[in-house]
Amino acid sequence: MEYGILSLIPALVTIVAALLTRRVAFSLFVGIISGAFVFAEYDFSGFLDSSYRYLKVAFTDAERLKIVLFVILIGGMLEIIAGSGAYTKFAESLEKRLDTPRKSRVATWGLSMCLFFDDYANVLISGATMRRINMRNGVSPAQLAYIVDVVAIMASVMVVSTWASFEGSVMAEAGAEAGLKGTVTDFFVRSLPYHFYTFLAIIMAFGVAYTGRWFGYKFDNNVYTLDNNSLGVNGKARFYHLVIPILTLLGFAFIALFVSGIYILQQTGEALTLINILGSAPSIDILIIATILATAVTIHLILKDGVITFKQVLRHFGTGLTGMIGVSLVIILAKGLSQVSGDLGTGVYITNAISAYISEGALPLLIFIVSMLITVATGFSWSSMAIVMPIAFQLVMAEGSAHLIPVISAAVISGAVSGEHIIPYGEKAVMSAAACKITPVYHIKTMFFQTITVFVAACLGYALIGFTGSWILSFFVPLVFLGGMHFMFAKVNTSNVIEKA
Repeated sequence: MEYGILSLIPALVTIVAALLTRRVAFSLFVGIISGAFVFAEYDFSGFLDSSYRYLKVAFTDAERLKIVLFVILIGGMLEIIAGSGAYTKFAESLEKRLDTPRKSRVATWGLSMCLFFDDYANVLISGATMRRINMRNGVSPAQLAYIVDVVAIMASVMVVSTWASFEGSVMAEAGAEAGLKGTVTDFFVRSLPYHFYTFLAIIMAFGVAYTGRWFGYKFDNNVYTLDNNSLGVNGKARFYHLVIPILTLLGFAFIALFVSGIYILQQTGEALTLINILGSAPSIDILIIATILATAVTIHLILKDGVITFKQVLRHFGTGLTGMIGVSLVIILAKGLSQVSGDLGTGVYITNAISAYISEGALPLLIFIVSMLITVATGFSWSSMAIVMPIAFQLVMAEGSAHLIPVISAAVISGAVSGEHIIPYGEKAVMSAAACKITPVYHIKTMFFQTITVFVAACLGYALIGFTGSWILSFFVPLVFLGGMHFMFAKVNTSNVIEKA
């Protein structure tokens, strides 16, 4: 059955509920239930069956449960570090150098750039690590969350990342369906110059970090408090109680990704390329193991140096785990929303609705917008890529525009990524907000005008590349537009951070 415009109901209900209640997990649940009602064609018994099925899919999806395990484990580890006072010592060791809002913001941007291999690890580590330093310098947690959330999308354009293989495989599969030959690496690398939103957003984040200038939203004042007692100030804590666990996590993850990827490829006889290696490696499993190892190192160092007692370690670990329950529910329920949207044909409906208006020159722009809308509808950028990529390839080939395949590939991915920056129920938005101690709705609301400005600039880029074919014009004209908007209309806007003795 075709549901037409009714297929948009789950996304619309979720968005409205999130804005009204500010409870993202509840809003996703309501969105799933509304979708089940539409799918059951308003039959009560069918509605109950459908609701049960979608919730079961959400709570039994192995990959999502692994992501949840990673998130709660890293939450527990970071809380142990916070309870030991290591964040305070780390901040004190950097305060002489990072003694201004600009320096702390730019340092956050730089740290996030270094954590390019995985977006989840990026936002959780950089947000939690740099939160205290930024707040000491009067930088709003909302601005901090914006920087770490945006820079984390570097993972979508890095060959050495947990995203590369998925993106390349989606392109290669769509290419095969459209009669195009090419390897995963081929498709991925050829698309890289055209990820306009991704590159422009990261540049914009640097502009915000460097200038402190911000569009539109005035931060809430006097609501963020640095309480030295709650953050943990311990004379025995040292900055290495933070640095060594983080380096352990990152070092083990990098080594394990490469070793396991190479081993799997050798068993299957596939080519040993960077993308194939990372794509073959069980990335989320490795991140879980790396987090367990890093947590063990954290506990060992803290107990060895007598920073806090084992009982306190357990209490902080439990606090960290429970603190991530809300994030975990969003990650799980987002799967249910994605499933019900797929069954209702949301992606196909949106794509078909605009296909009659497509010309060759308009293809990149329209595909970019459609991909963004489907991420908003499903709550997950990877599902948007999987839905839109094959349809986009077919549209390009039907227009006889095979030369636009790299551009279209990037438009799908860049659009999917942009969609996660305007919904409060996207996984990365929720994690960024959690790491920076703000709510997901507040996070998205405060960064909305930055996101929309970059989105408009990216639209300009995709329109130019479609109608002129010039990469130089398509990238630098939007960049000039972005810079002009930032320096003409953005204003310095900080929150007042009260520090208790």
